[in-house]
Amino acid sequence: MADHQEFAARLGLALKQANLSPSALGAAVGVDKSVVSRWLAGRVRPTQHNLARIAAVIAERIPGFSMLDFDGPMLARSKDDAAGTGFDANSLPVHFSILESARNETARRGMEYFGIYTLYYWSFGQPGRFARMAMMLRPENGLIEARYGAEGYSFLGWALLLLNRMYLVMSEERFEAMTFMVLNAGQQPKARFITGILTGPAEGLLVPTSAAVVMVRNADISSDRVADMALFDIESQRPAIIDEAEVPAAVLSALRQATILKGPLLQVPFSSGDAV
Repeated sequence: MADHQEFAARLGLALKQANLSPSALGAAVGVDKSVVSRWLAGRVRPTQHNLARIAAVIAERIPGFSMLDFDGPMLARSKDDAAGTGFDANSLPVHFSILESARNETARRGMEYFGIYTLYYWSFGQPGRFARMAMMLRPENGLIEARYGAEGYSFLGWALLLLNRMYLVMSEERFEAMTFMVLNAGQQPKARFITGILTGPAEGLLVPTSAAVVMVRNADISSDRVADMALFDIESQRPAIIDEAEVPAAVLSALRQATILKGPLLQVPFSSGDAV
């Protein structure tokens, strides 16, 4: 029943964003209005056949909408939401058609970045040591779903590929924290060594902290989401903090170079309690 209620909430939100009434949806799908009412009440979930027809009807009003929207994170994508005039408390609008641009860019060259990586950066909480996280980028809902984590940490969010940069917004449930990354993109035919900058909270000082980051590709993703998640889960159970000897030479060189630059990649080390 919980699954039915979750679906009902997502369907209701989608109808609101598409400005589509339950009766109009029923007519378009070919079912009675009472059936749609049962879907919206969470009493029953549509068959796969009807689910595909529902998604097709909504996609006529919300470009890019698919069946995946009923299971993945909810992102507002109606024209009103894109303009900032139709905000819904259960969704997060992104302005200026950025999502549409990111979808177009992901369709064009997202495959260059889909994969499982190891992410390295100078530790926020233990100066002189390094943080090592598993990172996975895979296609989802026309965008790029991003996950990274290590033993005791798990972040989930989205990566927006725009021109020659990738922007990541991610959240961590356990500590109610958020992190932000800007990565240098523009790598063909496959990204193997990505540099950028990470910003997140330093718990002890209660101020934002930034560090240069390097991502090294470990494996490509497959068409089997379950298998990819299993591999990521294994990679993300390793300890988060490592010593310099465990950092690959090329990564160490890039991080050292970034810390002495006078500009946006400069990292200022902090001592910050339990922060990674």
